[in-house]
Amino acid sequence: MKGKRYNRIKEEWDITSGDFFVIGYRTLMLSTKTFVRIQKEAEKILGDGAAVIFYEAGKKAVLVSVKRIEEEWKSEGEELIRSLEEFYAEVGFGKFIIGEAKVEGGEELMIKVENSFIAKEYGKSDVPVCHFLRGYCAGIGEALTNQEMDAEEVKCVACGDNHCEFVVKMVE
Repeated sequence: MKGKRYNRIKEEWDITSGDFFVIGYRTLMLSTKTFVRIQKEAEKILGDGAAVIFYEAGKKAVLVSVKRIEEEWKSEGEELIRSLEEFYAEVGFGKFIIGEAKVEGGEELMIKVENSFIAKEYGKSDVPVCHFLRGYCAGIGEALTNQEMDAEEVKCVACGDNHCEFVVKMVE
């Protein structure tokens, strides 16, 4: 196994009932191949509507996990940001690097994801494909600012970039 394991995630298994919990939430272990297969099938059936579904699902899912990490690890501010980066790496989402970017008209949150589990499995694409992670990034922005946020994927490994990158902005 590459890199160090942080060992802060509490995993609970109950083989007799088939339950598996991560940070207190029932969890399903799903291969990236299966996740991307579901996304591609949704794209065939729903077209652009699939991106909306995966985005909204990611946004809502992250709000629950951020709250749990705040409670479980007693993290806030900069420590919360580092805890989120650590958590997402440990559960296999990729390496998140969360930072602010100063841009014309104010500040935005810039989230870089190296080794995106979606883009790495998806294959080549003419458009960014990490809709679920885009929703996650918007949700991270909302959790950190307590304001409604939106995210745009401006770089994607599936499009030939070296990493995926998301710009998170306040909704006007």
